[in-house]
Amino acid sequence: MAAPASDSIPIPDELLEEVLLRLPTLNALALASAACTSFRRVIKGRAFRRRFRALHRPPLLGFIDAAGFRPTEAPHPSAPLAGALAPFAADFSFVPVPAVVSSSCSHHPPGEGPRWRPRDVRDGRVLLHWISLHHCTINNWGYSEELISLNGDYDDGVRTKRERCNAAKVHLAVCHPLSRRYVLLPTIPEYLAAQPQDRLWAFEPVLAPATGDHGEEEPFKVICFARYRKKFVLFVFSSTASEQWSMVESPSSFLSLERMSCFDCVRDCFYWTAPYHWSDHLMVLDTRTMRFSTVDLLTGCHQGIIDLDDQMFRLRRPNAVVAGRQGALEMFSLVRQHGSFALYHTSLQNNSQEWKLEKIVQLPDQYDGYSVSTAGAAEGFLFFQGAPEGHPVEHVDCYSMEVKTYEITKVCSKLVDFSNQKRALPYFSFPSVLSEPTI
Repeated sequence: MAAPASDSIPIPDELLEEVLLRLPTLNALALASAACTSFRRVIKGRAFRRRFRALHRPPLLGFIDAAGFRPTEAPHPSAPLAGALAPFAADFSFVPVPAVVSSSCSHHPPGEGPRWRPRDVRDGRVLLHWISLHHCTINNWGYSEELISLNGDYDDGVRTKRERCNAAKVHLAVCHPLSRRYVLLPTIPEYLAAQPQDRLWAFEPVLAPATGDHGEEEPFKVICFARYRKKFVLFVFSSTASEQWSMVESPSSFLSLERMSCFDCVRDCFYWTAPYHWSDHLMVLDTRTMRFSTVDLLTGCHQGIIDLDDQMFRLRRPNAVVAGRQGALEMFSLVRQHGSFALYHTSLQNNSQEWKLEKIVQLPDQYDGYSVSTAGAAEGFLFFQGAPEGHPVEHVDCYSMEVKTYEITKVCSKLVDFSNQKRALPYFSFPSVLSEPTI
C-alpha cells in the first residue's frame, strides 16, 4: 500500500523574505502580495518593509499642484503603480482634511473657493496651506494669486482695505494621501509671531526631510521661512517636541532672497537658487542644526558657463541642486545657446573651492524655447519641462533625468500657467502594501 503524500514543507518566513527582496520590480512585489496570504504577511511585516526601503528608493507616482494630482503616464516605469491610484484621486484633493473656519467674506473668483492647497512634499507626506476667502497682503511666492484681495465687490473692482497678515493667522496641515491620515498643526502663537516687530513680507512653509528611522511613528518637522522688511526668521514645528513652535532668527543676508520657493533639498539641507539668473552664492540651511551658510557659486567652470548662456533667456529658473555622490555638492544648470538647450552637470568637492564640469547633456530640439525650464530635483532625479513646437506653451511635457545615469524619461503631459508661480511637486511614495503610516 502506497504511503500517503505528505504535506508540503512550509517555507520559513526568513527564507521567504530573502526571496521577495529579490523581486525585480515594485509591480511584481504588489502582485506577489495579492497572490498569497503568506506572501502578504511577510511583505506587510515591519522588518521586511524597512529592508526593502533601504534597498529601493520610492517610485515617482506623479506631480501634485493646486490643480490636483497628475499621475505618471506610460511608458514611464511607475505608470502601472500610479494608475492603481486612480480610484483614490479624491485623496489628492485632500477632502478628508477638515476645513478651517475663516472670515465671512463671500466673494471670490469663479472656481476659487477656500480650500487646502499643497505647499511641499517629502517622504510621502504633503504639507497643506489653507487658502481662505479673506486674503492677506502677504507677498507669498508659492501662489501669486494670494497677492489679490478678494474682499469687496469682485465684479466692479471695488476693494476694501486688505488685512495685513501675520504669521499667527497661517493655517497648516500635514497629510499622507495614501493612508488618508492627517494632522492639523496648531497656529503659530501670537506672542511668537509678534517677536520680529516688523511687517511680514513673505512666507514659505516647507517640510524638513526625515533624519532617522522611527518606524510606524516617523516624526516630521515643518519649517516656515518668514521674511520681514528688516528680518528673516524661521518658525519651526516638530511633532516630537511636544508639538510646540519655536523661532530662529537668520542672518540678514537672507533678506536678499528673490524667491523663497526656489529651493532644493539635498541630504538634510535646503539650497536656494535665484529664479531667473545666476547669483553669487547658494544660500544653505542645515535642518539638523538650523544653521545658515553660503556656498560660492561663481568659481571654476561656472564662470565660463555664464558667458555661454543666451542673455535673452532670463525667463525660467536656470539651476537646480541635486543629490549626487557623497562628499560632493552637485548642480545642473540650464543653458541656452543659439536656440538649443543643454544641461551642464557640475560638482563641488568638500575640499575644493572650484566647481568642476562633469558632463553636458543636450536636450531635444523640438521644444519651444520660452517653455523650457528646470522644475527642481528630488530623490536622485532632476525634472525639466517644455512645450513641443506647434503646441500652446501651456501644454508641456514633463521629464525626469536620473542624476547617476543621465537617463531621460517622460513623466507626463500637463497644463502649466507660466504667469503663476505655483510649483508642481513631484510625489514619491511606496505603494500602500509597503507604506508605513507617517502621520
